[in-house]
Amino acid sequence: MTEPALRLGIDFGTSTTVAVLRRPDGRAQQLLFDGSPLLASAVLLGPDGRLHTGRDAAHLARSAPHRLEPNPKRRIDEPAVLLGDAEVAVGELIAAVLARVAAEAARVAAAPVRAATLTHPVDWGPARRATLAAAARRAGLADVDLVAEPLAAAAAFAAVHGGALPDGAHLLVFDLGAGTCDVSLLRRGPHGYDPVADDGRDDIGGLDVDAAIVTALQETFGPLWSDAATRLRLWDEVRSAKEMLSRASGTVVAVPSLGREVPLGREQLEAVAQPVLWPAVAMTAALLRTARVSPADVGGVFLVGGSSRIPLVATMLHETLGIAPVVAEQPELVVADGALRLGGPPVASSAEPPAVPPPSADEPTVPAARAAAPRGRLRVAVAAAAVVVLAFAGFATYMSLRDTGGTGADAPASAPAPRYDLTKAPDNLCAFMDLAPFADLYEGQEEPDLPSRNLNGQMATANCQSTRTQKRGAAIAVFNGSVSVRADPAGTAFDYQQMVADTARVNDNPVAVAGLGDEAVVYQAKDSSQKAATELMLVIGVRQANLVWILRVRFTRSDKAGWTDKNRQDLRDRLVAVTRATLPNLAAALT
Repeated sequence: MTEPALRLGIDFGTSTTVAVLRRPDGRAQQLLFDGSPLLASAVLLGPDGRLHTGRDAAHLARSAPHRLEPNPKRRIDEPAVLLGDAEVAVGELIAAVLARVAAEAARVAAAPVRAATLTHPVDWGPARRATLAAAARRAGLADVDLVAEPLAAAAAFAAVHGGALPDGAHLLVFDLGAGTCDVSLLRRGPHGYDPVADDGRDDIGGLDVDAAIVTALQETFGPLWSDAATRLRLWDEVRSAKEMLSRASGTVVAVPSLGREVPLGREQLEAVAQPVLWPAVAMTAALLRTARVSPADVGGVFLVGGSSRIPLVATMLHETLGIAPVVAEQPELVVADGALRLGGPPVASSAEPPAVPPPSADEPTVPAARAAAPRGRLRVAVAAAAVVVLAFAGFATYMSLRDTGGTGADAPASAPAPRYDLTKAPDNLCAFMDLAPFADLYEGQEEPDLPSRNLNGQMATANCQSTRTQKRGAAIAVFNGSVSVRADPAGTAFDYQQMVADTARVNDNPVAVAGLGDEAVVYQAKDSSQKAATELMLVIGVRQANLVWILRVRFTRSDKAGWTDKNRQDLRDRLVAVTRATLPNLAAALT
């Protein structure tokens, strides 16, 4: 795969988007939008049908607020939003923001920029990542890599402070943006930072602090707006006042409906913000307890995201953990910088010092995110001393990977050379998925396939979501395939253990599959919900050298007959057949 000389690192945020451009000689440059490094993520549908972004969108929204979507990222799970009297796909809104970034990059570079690394919340699943990747391609970015936001932040931390942490030390990344809060715990090893645990919330961010301020003002002064336009102006005033209070002890908020300014002090802000922020701080402390990592073993707490500028954030974390956080000089820019450091192969730097220097050979690197779980559910990398798989034949015992970096006490001193090339991870995994074994059951294509890819120097992953229907269009099967390729085969064994083996052990009827890779298992995922009678989830996982393949299929039936053992076995057999048909072609493409 030929890497384009120009590359973008993009942090698509809830309220603002940030981008860094890397030139062929290794120099990196922060892009400016209307004179600011922060591009508003808001999108407005003009009367002419054009989508406007940034300052233009804010200007037009003064007279047409009903045509504005201020936070497209928070609408990621919705197919479309109503702007004025027209429905606009959420993917189109995201693409409009990214197209603005690509256009500015092309203007600065005097050449089209087709490659980009985009960041996303740590627990975004395949569907959300696919929507983001598809929007990027629609914006003209043909070569797209995706990395998790906390890992990008850790890469930026490693570039600046990497030498301050010894091997074995833990780094806690607290990423508080406008709409989300992500917390990730990483451990520094000889080859970089490895994820240990992470957690996140969709309902905690700077926007929620703004809402608390507005509520407090309403309780004091009564109704604060009479129409959508004055409501928009008030919220802009509140956000500006909140930002000023990170630098000053007092300010004022202009309230249009009152026709005057009202005072707002830092103490008032902290009184209303503390209940909003406390769940995020409690989530951080709980993450350390669940991961069995004492605050004394945490070498640093790194604050990123624009809302981490609120002084109360650092104060509450310090009081709770006993660790003084490190606040980035420009926390809004950290994630985009780290994305550029992780995305694509390294580029040799020129003699002239870059504005944002590329990582050197001595700097720690950060691996890509592991398979995502639903937001709000803590995910902890399994400590091997507690992991002994006894559920079924064919699973090896895995010892402490986190503590020793190997696959057990008898692991060889040096891991075997990887068999598969992670740089060849396919842009479109869907093209390799052979679903012919299901053709007589599910022949219709419900919607276009959704491929995506994550790539950095330590691991690459590719995903595909394909939705099929039966001939009568009633019963649906959603196929979610993923392949991950690691530079370190020992890490591959750990990934397989965490994402497949341990999950299979606590689910229904795990069965080892012979003749597939080094080890493989197929199982039925447990479902205790009311949908269990009409829905069935089957999963197959394979480890082969430094590759892990996982295929999940959710079957939804239109009748209430339920699933018989014969039904389940037939679908399992077909699932194994898909994997046997897909893996040889995929493996050939990765060598």
